[in-house]
Amino acid sequence: MKKVADILSTILIVFLIVAIVTVLVLKLAFGAEMKAVVTPSMEPNLPVGSLIVIFPTDYDKINVGDDITFIRDKNLTLLTHRVISKDDTTKKLTTQGIANNTADKPTTYDNVLGKVRFCIPYLGYLIIWTNSTYGKAIAIVVIAVIVILSIVLGKSTPKKQKKKSSEDELAYETPNESEKNSKTSLESPSNGADNN
Repeated sequence: MKKVADILSTILIVFLIVAIVTVLVLKLAFGAEMKAVVTPSMEPNLPVGSLIVIFPTDYDKINVGDDITFIRDKNLTLLTHRVISKDDTTKKLTTQGIANNTADKPTTYDNVLGKVRFCIPYLGYLIIWTNSTYGKAIAIVVIAVIVILSIVLGKSTPKKQKKKSSEDELAYETPNESEKNSKTSLESPSNGADNN
């Protein structure tokens, strides 16, 4: 049981460290954001449940055919669709989901978060799940159980090893009864008169 808990806790810790470092590096160094695809409007290129990585991009570097993420409305709803036309005088972009039949209302460049650079299938489900109240609760409970098991099982092992090592030390320091008797019998003749 201890090995299983150790393996699970190690995997969890490594995964969390890699995820945190990746997010921090992408965010701090490149200003990138990660979002989950929640609708099928961009399938098959960006399937539901995918994780997309969005990098801030200058207007001049956004081209027709690029997938961009932008703020769609006053409710700050994010949308990721393909650019189908650009108006350089007004800096407005018209987009459309590749699975949709109609184009979106044009949006200004000010509403654009950036261009989609990476899509990792299925990883977005983890974000969708952990963003729900139920998912957060389960994630916290699972992490807590693994940490507690790791601590409890980890504390029981060193005590046994420590006990064993202190018994070994005592064995070297304290002679047993047969050793005491043999020392006494060896010492007795030397205490007597010398026969030579």
